[in-house]
Amino acid sequence: MQDILWTMLFNPNLDNPQATQPLLVRSADISVDMMFDTVKLEEVNPESQYEAFKKLCPGKKVEDGVVLQSLDAMPGQRVIKCHYPLDLMPPDLLDRTKVVYVARNPKDMVVSFYHFYKVIKVFDYKGSMDTFIELFKDNDVVYCPYWPHIKQAWQKRNHPNLHFIFYEDLKADLQGELRKLNQFLATGLTEQQLKNVVQHTSFSSMKSRGDPLPDKGLYNQELHQTTGGFYRKGVTGDWKNHFSQEMNQEMDKWIKENIGDSGIPFKMD
Repeated sequence: MQDILWTMLFNPNLDNPQATQPLLVRSADISVDMMFDTVKLEEVNPESQYEAFKKLCPGKKVEDGVVLQSLDAMPGQRVIKCHYPLDLMPPDLLDRTKVVYVARNPKDMVVSFYHFYKVIKVFDYKGSMDTFIELFKDNDVVYCPYWPHIKQAWQKRNHPNLHFIFYEDLKADLQGELRKLNQFLATGLTEQQLKNVVQHTSFSSMKSRGDPLPDKGLYNQELHQTTGGFYRKGVTGDWKNHFSQEMNQEMDKWIKENIGDSGIPFKMD
């Protein structure tokens, strides 16, 4: 979604030279700032992020926020990624800007999250998937708790400045979902331009261009080679290849206990 939005706004004709920059340099993730003062991040040294910061913010201090200050220095319209829930964002956020919220069914999401935790050296997770799922359900991994996060956005889904979208719908009909985004963003793209965006931001195309930050030290290189790296599979229903019958029953129970009467229409396949 991050690259889709950037491409729709700034590269619908696929001729913007800035598109060759790493994704997380031209469209930063503001929730990464909380990791820049950790020992782990110092060990892996995301040099591309630091270089972008130095160019945009000469003389500024890293400890005052690498991404925050970089985004503040970027001119004009920006695409900002964030993993925070709405209640950790400015209370008037939806009154001042457009927000696209992407949700994924919790079974596929936790499988993807597990692989992410293993391949990214900042986390460097060594445990089993069973243990990770328990940690996730107990809100003991970053960006949790899951249910308040998604419920807050779902409750705001009818706000004119919030576009709620399911990952499964993107995979089922990418161009159709881009038409909805085109209307939401008022980008006025033609069908050909939307086709350009579809081609450029398909999972295989993004994977072929490399990781969103190119710094090899960020990734467990052995896992990067064997499991697919940052861009692993990009499919729906992959949880079926990972869950035992017992794990699936436990996840079903957890989902039933927490989804309540929210009416969130998850697609598990």
